[in-house]
Amino acid sequence: MPTSISQIRSLLAAVALVSLTGLLQAASAAPSGSCGSVDRLTVALRFAQVLFPELKDKEFSLTFSHGNGTFISSPTDMDAVRVRFDKPIWSSDGKPQLDSEQPTAMFGDGIGLPFYLYFSFIDVHGSSKQRQLACHPLNFTSTAGGTQMEKVWSAIDSHPEWSDEEELRIARKLGLRYGPEDKRAILKKLRLKELAKFYGPLRIKSAEFRMNGGGKCPGCSFADPRWYITLSGPGATRGLLIVVEPFFGRVTSISE
Repeated sequence: MPTSISQIRSLLAAVALVSLTGLLQAASAAPSGSCGSVDRLTVALRFAQVLFPELKDKEFSLTFSHGNGTFISSPTDMDAVRVRFDKPIWSSDGKPQLDSEQPTAMFGDGIGLPFYLYFSFIDVHGSSKQRQLACHPLNFTSTAGGTQMEKVWSAIDSHPEWSDEEELRIARKLGLRYGPEDKRAILKKLRLKELAKFYGPLRIKSAEFRMNGGGKCPGCSFADPRWYITLSGPGATRGLLIVVEPFFGRVTSISE
């Protein structure tokens, strides 16, 4: 059903159209010390631009949700936030765009709209009984490479009798580029210098490719090809785990 102008106006009340151009150029990360809600929001958006540089100089409609909840208007103190990037509401000529007029958008390798990022600044390992918040993301997830991963699930999960080698062969036909022999190439994809602005200097400890995320059995969902990279550094005292999808080499999660 075509979207009416009144519906668009209602949507504008809940969805902020933000130009990322120049918004964060003067902002700086706070790798340590105290920080507030606006600081953490700024860090989250800068973090997104580091991992996904194609977000820069683009127009999107942005929707924010507290934690992993639904995208409804509600207060948040930015301890955790999920951000949805979607097609802009207004066209380049200043006219509102109807949903039916907007083609499916791809704006980067493995990234289609809508695109979701999740950030958590909550220190669940803190020794204090009070809630502790960090000034850099302690947990991060993205939906990069999700379409390709779904194709792999569909093709492999129904064949638990296949060997890992057979699964890898099928996954390569579906677009997998970075397999177990591509360690050097996948490590080159990591933007360690940029991530060091948030966590301090980082050193790679190990990198492992896994074809499956669990045991194989009929009816199970086990196919989950990814790279698991562990790092250490002064700003990540418990170590850092970065998970990378193998189709485009994009980060899908970071956790301490």
